[in-house]
Amino acid sequence: MASQNSSYFQQKTKPNILNVSVLTEGIKDTEILKKWGHYLAEGNDKVKVKTSQLRKFFGAVKKIQADFENQKHEIILLLPKLAYAVGRNKENSKIKDFYDLLEPLIKDINEDKKKFKNFVNIFEAIVAYHKEKGE
Repeated sequence: MASQNSSYFQQKTKPNILNVSVLTEGIKDTEILKKWGHYLAEGNDKVKVKTSQLRKFFGAVKKIQADFENQKHEIILLLPKLAYAVGRNKENSKIKDFYDLLEPLIKDINEDKKKFKNFVNIFEAIVAYHKEKGE
């Protein structure tokens, strides 16, 4: 029972922020991404990040990915899209945590194709683990 309780409290704690080096080095371990996906999916409707919120952002990311050369200037504009979600959901601190996680990564991409590809992989993994844990 004690191990279940410690697991319960560990999942409620916000995971560590990713180091931007993951954009150049790629994903070496998915455990932190799993923790983020589960963390964002946990809680009541006012606290957790909803699948629809992730889907909106995911659509913008995939649009850039589909035509990278013509859309790469849109990468930096992903930040205002996230900021809008934060503003619409002021009582939801997890959407702000998600913004804080992705902001340094988005800023570091600088229209670099390899970094963007790694960012997409990171984001897709978080979405997958969110789905595993959530709705």
